[in-house]
Amino acid sequence: MFSLQEIKKHTTMDSCWIIANHKVYDVTDFLTIHPEHVSIIMPKAGQDVTQDYLFHTKHMKKIWQKYCIGYVQPSSCSVS
Repeated sequence: MFSLQEIKKHTTMDSCWIIANHKVYDVTDFLTIHPEHVSIIMPKAGQDVTQDYLFHTKHMKKIWQKYCIGYVQPSSCSVS
């Protein structure tokens, strides 16, 4: 479980976390593998990207799974 405050600290190319459906994803490695997505992901680092997640296909959502590192603490679920 991660607090929203902790998640918001990870907003750099060296440590980039995002939130989708109350799950926390560390996408740092993804950015190095797919640099073409940097301009899309970095402005949303440390934030809830559920709407973007829902846009993805089932296949892409499976790829997201390997980047999941935990959940947002319930007490900090007012994510923006």
